[in-house]
Amino acid sequence: MNRIGQFVAISAAVFAAAVTTGCTGNGKQAAREAAENFAKAYYSADYTTAAEMCSPQLKDMVLETGSMVDSLPDAAKDEFMELSRGVQMHTVEVHEWTKDSVSVDFDIIYPGEIEPVKTALTVVRAPETGSWQVVYAQERM
Repeated sequence: MNRIGQFVAISAAVFAAAVTTGCTGNGKQAAREAAENFAKAYYSADYTTAAEMCSPQLKDMVLETGSMVDSLPDAAKDEFMELSRGVQMHTVEVHEWTKDSVSVDFDIIYPGEIEPVKTALTVVRAPETGSWQVVYAQERM
């Protein structure tokens, strides 16, 4: 598997399981920002920061991805980290499902690739804190 293929496979392992299609005014903007901040952290391989923006279930999976990257041989880990610095993320569209549930569509462009990978994040407002967190689509409220 070439290095881009390895990068895509590792970074997409948890992210693909966590994202699917799924607030008005300031709430919608806050949800969008939460999704963008998560995606920036996740795709730059800052899994600890990304995990802080998730539901508990997704947090465990994000941290597991970080552990998988940390367990790579040094040369592979260095290559992965180099590739992660070159990932570009573009927000495409925001879908409001309810005042407390939004999905954000992204185009992710990996280094050396022309066509983006299309993906989406589901973000919900946590009832106990009022903060927005990235969740599995099944957790959408």
